Amino acid sequence: MADNKQLAADVLAAVGGKENVTKVIHCMTRLRFNLADDTIPNDDEVKAIKGVLGIARQGGMYQVIIGTTVPEVYDELTQMGVGGGGSIDEKLDDAPAKFEWSPKNVFDAILNYLSGSVVPLVPILMTAGLFKTLGAVFGPTFLNLVPADDPFIFLCDMLYNAGFYFMPIYAGFTASQKLGANPYLGAMLGGILLEPSFAALVGGETGLSLFGLNVPIPLFGYGQTLIPVLLCIPVYAFLEKRINAVMPAAIRTVFGPFLTVLIMVPLELFILAPLGSMLGNGVASLFELIGNSPLGFLAIAIFAATYPMLVLTGMHVGIMGIAIANFGNVGSDSMFLMAQTVQNFTASAVGLAVALKMKDRENKSLCWGYFLTQFLGGVGEPLLYGVFLRYKRPWIGTLCGGAAAGLYAAFTHVTLYTMASGLFSPLAFAGGEQSNFINGCIAMGIGFIVAFVTTWLFGLTKEQAEGKE
Repeated sequence: MADNKQLAADVLAAVGGKENVTKVIHCMTRLRFNLADDTIPNDDEVKAIKGVLGIARQGGMYQVIIGTTVPEVYDELTQMGVGGGGSIDEKLDDAPAKFEWSPKNVFDAILNYLSGSVVPLVPILMTAGLFKTLGAVFGPTFLNLVPADDPFIFLCDMLYNAGFYFMPIYAGFTASQKLGANPYLGAMLGGILLEPSFAALVGGETGLSLFGLNVPIPLFGYGQTLIPVLLCIPVYAFLEKRINAVMPAAIRTVFGPFLTVLIMVPLELFILAPLGSMLGNGVASLFELIGNSPLGFLAIAIFAATYPMLVLTGMHVGIMGIAIANFGNVGSDSMFLMAQTVQNFTASAVGLAVALKMKDRENKSLCWGYFLTQFLGGVGEPLLYGVFLRYKRPWIGTLCGGAAAGLYAAFTHVTLYTMASGLFSPLAFAGGEQSNFINGCIAMGIGFIVAFVTTWLFGLTKEQAEGKE
Protein backbone atom coordinates (compact mmCIF):
# COMPACT_ATOMS: atom_id res chain seq x y z
CA MET A 1 0.00 0.00 0.00
CA ALA A 2 1.18 3.53 -0.75
CA ASP A 3 2.71 5.44 2.17
CA ASN A 4 0.32 8.28 3.03
CA LYS A 5 3.08 10.80 3.72
CA GLN A 6 4.89 9.99 0.49
CA LEU A 7 1.61 10.02 -1.43
CA ALA A 8 0.75 13.45 -0.03
CA ALA A 9 4.20 14.78 -0.95
CA ASP A 10 4.00 13.39 -4.50
CA VAL A 11 0.53 14.81 -5.08
CA LEU A 12 1.49 18.20 -3.66
CA ALA A 13 4.53 18.40 -5.92
CA ALA A 14 2.45 17.38 -8.95
CA VAL A 15 -0.14 20.13 -8.41
CA GLY A 16 2.51 22.82 -8.19
CA GLY A 17 3.57 22.78 -4.55
CA LYS A 18 1.94 24.45 -1.58
CA GLU A 19 2.50 27.90 -3.09
CA ASN A 20 0.03 26.93 -5.85
CA VAL A 21 -2.60 25.59 -3.42
CA THR A 22 -4.97 28.16 -1.96
CA LYS A 23 -6.96 25.52 -0.08
CA VAL A 24 -7.49 21.78 0.01
CA ILE A 25 -10.54 19.94 1.32
CA HIS A 26 -11.63 16.34 1.05
CA CYS A 27 -14.76 14.24 0.69
CA MET A 28 -15.14 10.48 1.14
CA THR A 29 -12.65 9.53 -1.56
CA ARG A 30 -11.13 12.69 -3.09
CA LEU A 31 -8.69 15.48 -2.31
CA ARG A 32 -10.19 18.69 -3.69
CA PHE A 33 -7.68 21.44 -4.45
CA ASN A 34 -8.32 25.11 -5.10
CA LEU A 35 -5.29 26.04 -7.20
CA ALA A 36 -3.90 29.46 -8.00
CA ASP A 37 -2.98 28.14 -11.45
CA ASP A 38 -4.88 25.02 -12.48
CA THR A 39 -2.86 24.66 -15.70
CA ILE A 40 0.21 23.51 -13.79
CA PRO A 41 -0.84 19.90 -12.99
CA ASN A 42 -0.23 17.35 -15.74
CA ASP A 43 -3.17 14.93 -15.47
CA ASP A 44 -1.23 11.93 -16.75
CA GLU A 45 1.62 12.55 -14.30
CA VAL A 46 -0.81 12.87 -11.38
CA LYS A 47 -2.63 9.67 -12.35
CA ALA A 48 0.71 7.86 -12.53
CA ILE A 49 1.48 8.58 -8.86
CA LYS A 50 1.42 5.45 -6.73
CA GLY A 51 -1.83 5.48 -4.71
CA VAL A 52 -3.76 7.84 -7.03
CA LEU A 53 -6.84 6.28 -8.65
CA GLY A 54 -7.71 9.12 -10.99
CA ILE A 55 -8.36 12.85 -11.32
CA ALA A 56 -11.32 15.08 -12.09
CA ARG A 57 -11.70 18.77 -12.85
CA GLN A 58 -15.10 20.00 -11.72
CA GLY A 59 -16.74 22.48 -9.40
CA GLY A 60 -13.77 24.83 -9.92
CA MET A 61 -11.53 22.32 -8.16
CA TYR A 62 -8.74 19.98 -9.12
CA GLN A 63 -9.81 16.67 -7.60
CA VAL A 64 -7.41 13.80 -6.94
CA ILE A 65 -9.12 10.48 -6.30
CA ILE A 66 -7.38 8.58 -3.48
CA GLY A 67 -9.97 6.21 -2.03
CA THR A 68 -10.99 5.63 1.56
CA THR A 69 -7.57 6.59 2.97
CA VAL A 70 -8.08 10.18 1.81
CA PRO A 71 -8.50 11.59 5.38
CA GLU A 72 -5.01 10.35 6.30
CA VAL A 73 -3.48 11.82 3.13
CA TYR A 74 -5.31 15.09 3.79
CA ASP A 75 -3.85 15.21 7.32
CA GLU A 76 -0.36 14.75 5.89
CA LEU A 77 -0.94 17.65 3.49
CA THR A 78 -2.04 20.00 6.25
CA GLN A 79 1.03 19.02 8.30
CA MET A 80 3.12 20.11 5.30
CA GLY A 81 1.67 23.60 5.61
CA VAL A 82 -1.13 23.40 3.07
CA GLY A 83 -4.23 25.35 4.10
CA GLY A 84 -7.07 22.93 4.79
CA GLY A 85 -10.83 23.41 4.87
CA GLY A 86 -11.88 20.11 6.42
CA SER A 87 -14.26 17.59 4.88
CA ILE A 88 -17.40 18.00 2.79
CA ASP A 89 -20.16 15.68 1.58
CA GLU A 90 -19.52 13.60 -1.53
CA LYS A 91 -20.83 15.04 -4.81
CA LEU A 92 -21.54 18.50 -3.40
CA ASP A 93 -19.41 20.55 -5.78
CA ASP A 94 -19.71 24.30 -6.03
CA ALA A 95 -22.06 25.60 -8.70
CA PRO A 96 -20.65 27.53 -11.67
CA ALA A 97 -20.20 31.23 -11.00
CA LYS A 98 -22.29 32.27 -13.99
CA PHE A 99 -25.30 30.38 -15.27
CA GLU A 100 -25.80 30.29 -19.02
CA TRP A 101 -29.41 29.69 -20.02
CA SER A 102 -29.99 26.74 -22.32
CA PRO A 103 -32.32 23.71 -22.20
CA LYS A 104 -29.42 21.45 -21.23
CA ASN A 105 -28.16 23.76 -18.47
CA VAL A 106 -31.66 24.19 -17.06
CA PHE A 107 -32.17 20.43 -17.03
CA ASP A 108 -28.76 19.91 -15.38
CA ALA A 109 -29.56 22.59 -12.80
CA ILE A 110 -32.85 20.87 -11.92
CA LEU A 111 -31.12 17.52 -11.49
CA ASN A 112 -28.34 19.16 -9.48
CA TYR A 113 -30.89 20.80 -7.18
CA LEU A 114 -32.84 17.58 -6.83
CA SER A 115 -29.81 15.47 -6.02
CA GLY A 116 -28.29 18.05 -3.68
CA SER A 117 -31.57 18.23 -1.76
CA VAL A 118 -32.44 14.53 -1.66
CA VAL A 119 -29.08 12.74 -1.36
CA PRO A 120 -28.38 14.18 2.15
CA LEU A 121 -31.66 12.56 3.26
CA VAL A 122 -30.48 9.04 2.39
CA PRO A 123 -29.12 8.31 5.93
CA ILE A 124 -32.57 9.17 7.36
CA LEU A 125 -34.31 6.95 4.80
CA MET A 126 -31.91 4.07 5.44
CA THR A 127 -32.05 4.33 9.23
CA ALA A 128 -35.83 4.67 9.43
CA GLY A 129 -36.31 1.93 6.85
CA LEU A 130 -34.09 -0.50 8.74
CA PHE A 131 -36.20 -0.05 11.88
CA LYS A 132 -39.27 -0.86 9.81
CA THR A 133 -37.42 -3.88 8.45
CA LEU A 134 -36.70 -5.13 11.97
CA GLY A 135 -40.40 -5.00 12.78
CA ALA A 136 -41.27 -6.77 9.55
CA VAL A 137 -38.66 -9.52 10.01
CA PHE A 138 -39.63 -10.37 13.58
CA GLY A 139 -43.35 -9.68 13.13
CA PRO A 140 -46.19 -11.85 11.82
CA THR A 141 -45.44 -11.26 8.13
CA PHE A 142 -41.99 -12.88 8.26
CA LEU A 143 -40.57 -14.90 11.16
CA ASN A 144 -43.67 -14.48 13.34
CA LEU A 145 -41.60 -14.22 16.53
CA VAL A 146 -43.41 -11.13 17.83
CA PRO A 147 -47.18 -10.42 17.67
CA ALA A 148 -48.42 -7.38 15.76
CA ASP A 149 -49.48 -5.57 18.97
CA ASP A 150 -46.12 -6.04 20.72
CA PRO A 151 -44.40 -2.84 21.97
CA PHE A 152 -41.36 -3.77 19.88
CA ILE A 153 -43.43 -3.51 16.67
CA PHE A 154 -44.91 -0.24 17.92
CA LEU A 155 -41.43 1.18 18.54
CA CYS A 156 -40.16 0.11 15.11
CA ASP A 157 -43.18 1.69 13.41
CA MET A 158 -42.75 4.86 15.46
CA LEU A 159 -39.10 5.24 14.45
CA TYR A 160 -39.98 4.57 10.83
CA ASN A 161 -42.66 7.27 10.91
CA ALA A 162 -40.25 9.71 12.59
CA GLY A 163 -38.02 9.40 9.56
CA PHE A 164 -40.57 9.25 6.77
CA TYR A 165 -43.59 11.25 7.92
CA PHE A 166 -41.55 14.39 8.64
CA MET A 167 -39.68 14.19 5.34
CA PRO A 168 -41.02 17.60 4.14
CA ILE A 169 -39.28 19.26 7.10
CA TYR A 170 -35.97 17.52 6.45
CA ALA A 171 -36.21 18.22 2.70
CA GLY A 172 -37.10 21.86 3.33
CA PHE A 173 -33.89 22.18 5.32
CA THR A 174 -31.56 20.44 2.84
CA ALA A 175 -33.11 22.12 -0.23
CA SER A 176 -32.73 25.56 1.36
CA GLN A 177 -29.10 24.79 2.17
CA LYS A 178 -28.54 23.74 -1.43
CA LEU A 179 -29.91 27.07 -2.72
CA GLY A 180 -28.21 29.22 -0.10
CA ALA A 181 -31.41 30.23 1.70
CA ASN A 182 -32.12 30.12 5.43
CA PRO A 183 -32.55 26.36 6.05
CA TYR A 184 -34.55 26.84 9.23
CA LEU A 185 -37.26 28.80 7.43
CA GLY A 186 -37.14 26.12 4.75
CA ALA A 187 -37.79 23.52 7.44
CA MET A 188 -40.66 25.67 8.70
CA LEU A 189 -42.24 25.66 5.23
CA GLY A 190 -42.11 21.87 5.38
CA GLY A 191 -43.59 21.94 8.87
CA ILE A 192 -46.54 24.04 7.66
CA LEU A 193 -47.59 21.14 5.43
CA LEU A 194 -47.61 18.79 8.44
CA GLU A 195 -49.15 21.08 11.07
CA PRO A 196 -51.66 18.82 12.93
CA SER A 197 -54.77 21.00 12.59
CA PHE A 198 -54.11 21.51 8.87
CA ALA A 199 -53.34 17.82 8.31
CA ALA A 200 -56.61 16.94 10.09
CA LEU A 201 -58.56 18.70 7.33
CA VAL A 202 -57.39 16.19 4.72
CA GLY A 203 -60.28 13.96 3.72
CA GLY A 204 -62.90 16.37 5.00
CA GLU A 205 -65.78 17.71 2.95
CA THR A 206 -64.80 21.37 3.24
CA GLY A 207 -61.50 23.04 2.54
CA LEU A 208 -59.84 26.02 4.21
CA SER A 209 -59.94 29.55 2.87
CA LEU A 210 -56.87 31.65 3.58
CA PHE A 211 -56.58 35.39 4.36
CA GLY A 212 -60.22 35.94 3.37
CA LEU A 213 -59.79 34.40 -0.06
CA ASN A 214 -62.94 32.63 -1.21
CA VAL A 215 -61.06 29.88 -3.03
CA PRO A 216 -60.61 26.92 -0.68
CA ILE A 217 -57.15 25.41 -0.33
CA PRO A 218 -56.73 22.08 -2.19
CA LEU A 219 -56.21 19.52 0.54
CA PHE A 220 -53.62 16.78 0.17
CA GLY A 221 -51.77 14.66 2.69
CA TYR A 222 -48.16 15.83 2.66
CA GLY A 223 -46.68 13.46 5.22
CA GLN A 224 -43.94 11.25 3.77
CA THR A 225 -43.63 13.39 0.60
CA LEU A 226 -40.66 15.22 -0.92
CA ILE A 227 -41.72 16.79 -4.20
CA PRO A 228 -44.26 19.34 -2.78
CA VAL A 229 -41.71 21.04 -0.55
CA LEU A 230 -39.00 20.74 -3.21
CA LEU A 231 -41.20 22.83 -5.50
CA CYS A 232 -41.70 25.43 -2.79
CA ILE A 233 -38.09 26.02 -1.79
CA PRO A 234 -36.77 27.57 -5.06
CA VAL A 235 -39.57 30.15 -4.91
CA TYR A 236 -38.84 30.78 -1.24
CA ALA A 237 -35.09 31.18 -1.93
CA PHE A 238 -35.84 33.67 -4.71
CA LEU A 239 -38.19 35.69 -2.48
CA GLU A 240 -35.79 35.72 0.45
CA LYS A 241 -32.95 37.01 -1.71
CA ARG A 242 -35.08 39.78 -3.26
CA ILE A 243 -36.63 40.88 0.04
CA ASN A 244 -33.28 40.98 1.83
CA ALA A 245 -31.81 43.02 -1.04
CA VAL A 246 -34.33 45.86 -0.70
CA MET A 247 -35.17 45.81 3.01
CA PRO A 248 -33.13 48.08 5.32
CA ALA A 249 -30.66 46.18 7.47
CA ALA A 250 -32.12 47.64 10.67
CA ILE A 251 -35.40 45.75 10.25
CA ARG A 252 -34.29 42.87 8.01
CA THR A 253 -33.64 40.37 10.82
CA VAL A 254 -37.24 40.44 12.07
CA PHE A 255 -39.35 41.53 9.14
CA GLY A 256 -37.41 39.83 6.34
CA PRO A 257 -38.33 36.28 7.39
CA PHE A 258 -41.85 37.36 8.36
CA LEU A 259 -42.57 38.97 5.00
CA THR A 260 -41.02 36.04 3.12
CA VAL A 261 -43.21 33.49 4.89
CA LEU A 262 -46.27 35.75 4.62
CA ILE A 263 -45.91 35.74 0.83
CA MET A 264 -44.93 32.09 0.66
CA VAL A 265 -47.84 30.61 2.63
CA PRO A 266 -50.59 31.25 0.02
CA LEU A 267 -48.21 30.30 -2.81
CA GLU A 268 -47.31 27.10 -0.98
CA LEU A 269 -50.79 26.02 0.11
CA PHE A 270 -52.78 27.11 -2.95
CA ILE A 271 -50.39 26.33 -5.80
CA LEU A 272 -46.95 24.80 -5.22
CA ALA A 273 -47.64 22.04 -2.69
CA PRO A 274 -50.81 20.75 -4.44
CA LEU A 275 -48.95 20.83 -7.77
CA GLY A 276 -46.08 18.92 -6.19
CA SER A 277 -48.45 16.33 -4.79
CA MET A 278 -50.01 15.78 -8.22
CA LEU A 279 -46.55 15.63 -9.79
CA GLY A 280 -45.42 13.06 -7.23
CA ASN A 281 -48.47 10.92 -7.93
CA GLY A 282 -47.71 11.25 -11.62
CA VAL A 283 -44.13 10.04 -11.15
CA ALA A 284 -45.37 7.07 -9.14
CA SER A 285 -47.88 6.23 -11.87
CA LEU A 286 -45.17 6.53 -14.52
CA PHE A 287 -42.87 4.16 -12.63
CA GLU A 288 -45.74 1.73 -12.22
CA LEU A 289 -46.60 2.01 -15.92
CA ILE A 290 -43.00 1.31 -16.94
CA GLY A 291 -42.73 -1.62 -14.55
CA ASN A 292 -45.97 -3.19 -15.77
CA SER A 293 -45.30 -2.61 -19.46
CA PRO A 294 -44.21 -5.50 -21.71
CA LEU A 295 -40.68 -4.07 -21.83
CA GLY A 296 -40.52 -3.09 -18.16
CA PHE A 297 -38.21 -6.00 -17.39
CA LEU A 298 -35.79 -4.67 -20.01
CA ALA A 299 -35.62 -1.22 -18.42
CA ILE A 300 -34.83 -2.79 -15.03
CA ALA A 301 -32.18 -5.10 -16.51
CA ILE A 302 -30.48 -2.30 -18.44
CA PHE A 303 -30.38 -0.01 -15.42
CA ALA A 304 -29.00 -2.77 -13.18
CA ALA A 305 -26.36 -3.67 -15.76
CA THR A 306 -25.18 -0.13 -16.48
CA TYR A 307 -25.50 1.45 -13.03
CA PRO A 308 -21.71 1.54 -12.35
CA MET A 309 -21.25 3.31 -15.70
CA LEU A 310 -23.94 5.82 -14.77
CA VAL A 311 -22.15 6.46 -11.45
CA LEU A 312 -18.91 7.08 -13.31
CA THR A 313 -20.52 9.69 -15.57
CA GLY A 314 -22.72 11.19 -12.84
CA MET A 315 -25.89 10.41 -14.80
CA HIS A 316 -27.21 8.31 -11.94
CA VAL A 317 -27.66 11.35 -9.69
CA GLY A 318 -30.76 12.73 -11.37
CA ILE A 319 -32.40 9.34 -11.84
CA MET A 320 -31.77 8.30 -8.26
CA GLY A 321 -32.93 11.66 -6.94
CA ILE A 322 -36.29 11.17 -8.66
CA ALA A 323 -36.42 7.54 -7.53
CA ILE A 324 -35.69 8.47 -3.91
CA ALA A 325 -38.37 11.17 -4.00
CA ASN A 326 -40.84 8.61 -5.32
CA PHE A 327 -39.73 6.11 -2.68
CA GLY A 328 -40.45 8.66 0.05
CA ASN A 329 -43.92 9.17 -1.41
CA VAL A 330 -44.82 5.51 -1.98
CA GLY A 331 -42.72 3.73 0.67
CA SER A 332 -41.44 1.03 -1.71
CA ASP A 333 -39.79 0.70 -5.10
CA SER A 334 -39.86 -1.90 -7.86
CA MET A 335 -37.86 0.03 -10.44
CA PHE A 336 -34.63 2.00 -10.18
CA LEU A 337 -33.80 1.73 -6.47
CA MET A 338 -34.58 -1.97 -6.60
CA ALA A 339 -32.45 -2.42 -9.73
CA GLN A 340 -29.55 -0.52 -8.18
CA THR A 341 -29.74 -2.67 -5.06
CA VAL A 342 -29.95 -6.10 -6.69
CA GLN A 343 -26.76 -5.34 -8.60
CA ASN A 344 -24.98 -4.21 -5.41
CA PHE A 345 -22.96 -7.40 -5.14
CA THR A 346 -22.04 -7.66 -8.84
CA ALA A 347 -19.31 -5.04 -8.58
CA SER A 348 -18.08 -6.74 -5.40
CA ALA A 349 -17.90 -10.03 -7.30
CA VAL A 350 -15.78 -8.39 -9.97
CA GLY A 351 -13.46 -6.98 -7.32
CA LEU A 352 -13.16 -10.39 -5.64
CA ALA A 353 -12.41 -12.19 -8.91
CA VAL A 354 -9.76 -9.64 -9.86
CA ALA A 355 -8.17 -9.79 -6.39
CA LEU A 356 -7.98 -13.59 -6.53
CA LYS A 357 -6.58 -13.68 -10.06
CA MET A 358 -4.05 -10.90 -9.55
CA LYS A 359 -0.53 -12.26 -9.17
CA ASP A 360 1.28 -8.98 -8.67
CA ARG A 361 1.53 -8.57 -4.90
CA GLU A 362 0.99 -4.82 -4.71
CA ASN A 363 -1.94 -4.78 -7.12
CA LYS A 364 -3.48 -7.78 -5.35
CA SER A 365 -3.37 -5.90 -2.04
CA LEU A 366 -5.01 -2.85 -3.62
CA CYS A 367 -7.74 -4.96 -5.24
CA TRP A 368 -8.56 -6.65 -1.94
CA GLY A 369 -9.02 -3.19 -0.44
CA TYR A 370 -11.30 -2.13 -3.29
CA PHE A 371 -13.37 -5.30 -2.90
CA LEU A 372 -13.82 -4.94 0.86
CA THR A 373 -14.70 -1.24 0.57
CA GLN A 374 -17.45 -2.06 -1.93
CA PHE A 375 -18.71 -5.27 -0.33
CA LEU A 376 -18.78 -4.12 3.29
CA GLY A 377 -19.48 -0.42 3.00
CA GLY A 378 -21.05 0.02 -0.42
CA VAL A 379 -18.44 2.63 -1.43
CA GLY A 380 -17.71 1.86 -5.06
CA GLU A 381 -15.56 4.73 -6.34
CA PRO A 382 -12.18 3.11 -5.49
CA LEU A 383 -13.25 -0.05 -7.33
CA LEU A 384 -14.51 1.97 -10.32
CA TYR A 385 -11.26 3.87 -10.74
CA GLY A 386 -8.84 1.23 -9.46
CA VAL A 387 -10.23 -1.76 -11.39
CA PHE A 388 -12.87 -0.92 -13.99
CA LEU A 389 -11.19 2.10 -15.56
CA ARG A 390 -7.69 0.73 -15.16
CA TYR A 391 -8.22 -2.74 -16.64
CA LYS A 392 -11.32 -2.13 -18.83
CA ARG A 393 -12.21 -5.82 -19.29
CA PRO A 394 -13.88 -6.16 -15.83
CA TRP A 395 -16.79 -4.12 -17.26
CA ILE A 396 -17.88 -7.36 -18.93
CA GLY A 397 -18.49 -8.95 -15.54
CA THR A 398 -20.59 -6.19 -14.06
CA LEU A 399 -22.64 -5.79 -17.25
CA CYS A 400 -23.45 -9.51 -17.38
CA GLY A 401 -24.00 -9.88 -13.63
CA GLY A 402 -26.13 -6.74 -13.33
CA ALA A 403 -28.29 -7.74 -16.29
CA ALA A 404 -28.82 -11.25 -14.89
CA ALA A 405 -29.74 -9.92 -11.43
CA GLY A 406 -32.07 -7.30 -12.90
CA LEU A 407 -33.84 -9.79 -15.17
CA TYR A 408 -34.53 -12.24 -12.36
CA ALA A 409 -35.73 -9.46 -10.05
CA ALA A 410 -37.99 -8.06 -12.77
CA PHE A 411 -39.61 -11.39 -13.62
CA THR A 412 -40.18 -12.25 -9.94
CA HIS A 413 -41.48 -8.71 -9.16
CA VAL A 414 -38.97 -8.02 -6.39
CA THR A 415 -39.86 -4.93 -4.33
CA LEU A 416 -37.51 -2.79 -2.23
CA TYR A 417 -38.90 -1.67 1.14
CA THR A 418 -35.91 0.07 2.64
CA MET A 419 -32.64 1.53 1.43
CA ALA A 420 -29.56 -0.49 2.31
CA SER A 421 -26.08 -0.84 0.87
CA GLY A 422 -22.96 -2.93 1.20
CA LEU A 423 -23.17 -6.05 3.31
CA PHE A 424 -26.71 -5.18 4.46
CA SER A 425 -28.17 -4.88 0.95
CA PRO A 426 -30.40 -7.99 1.27
CA LEU A 427 -32.31 -6.30 4.11
CA ALA A 428 -33.76 -3.93 1.51
CA PHE A 429 -36.16 -6.66 0.42
CA ALA A 430 -37.49 -7.52 3.88
CA GLY A 431 -40.80 -5.88 4.67
CA GLY A 432 -43.25 -7.72 2.47
CA GLU A 433 -43.78 -11.41 1.92
CA GLN A 434 -41.03 -13.92 2.61
CA SER A 435 -40.97 -14.77 -1.09
CA ASN A 436 -39.96 -11.18 -1.88
CA PHE A 437 -36.95 -11.38 0.44
CA ILE A 438 -35.97 -14.79 -0.94
CA ASN A 439 -36.25 -13.64 -4.55
CA GLY A 440 -34.28 -10.47 -3.79
CA CYS A 441 -31.47 -12.55 -2.27
CA ILE A 442 -31.57 -14.97 -5.20
CA ALA A 443 -31.31 -12.06 -7.65
CA MET A 444 -28.26 -10.73 -5.81
CA GLY A 445 -26.76 -14.23 -5.68
CA ILE A 446 -27.28 -14.69 -9.43
CA GLY A 447 -25.66 -11.34 -10.11
CA PHE A 448 -22.70 -12.20 -7.88
CA ILE A 449 -22.11 -15.62 -9.45
CA VAL A 450 -22.48 -14.43 -13.06
CA ALA A 451 -20.21 -11.43 -12.46
CA PHE A 452 -17.57 -13.52 -10.68
CA VAL A 453 -17.48 -16.30 -13.28
CA THR A 454 -17.45 -13.87 -16.21
CA THR A 455 -14.66 -11.81 -14.65
CA TRP A 456 -12.69 -14.92 -13.75
CA LEU A 457 -12.81 -16.11 -17.36
CA PHE A 458 -12.51 -12.83 -19.26
CA GLY A 459 -11.78 -10.03 -16.78
CA LEU A 460 -7.98 -9.84 -16.90
CA THR A 461 -5.28 -10.47 -19.45
CA LYS A 462 -2.22 -12.45 -18.43
CA GLU A 463 -0.13 -9.28 -18.52
CA GLN A 464 -2.60 -7.42 -16.29
CA ALA A 465 -2.63 -10.23 -13.74
CA GLU A 466 1.14 -10.20 -13.56
CA GLY A 467 1.26 -6.43 -13.17
CA LYS A 468 2.94 -5.86 -16.54
CA GLU A 469 0.15 -3.77 -18.04
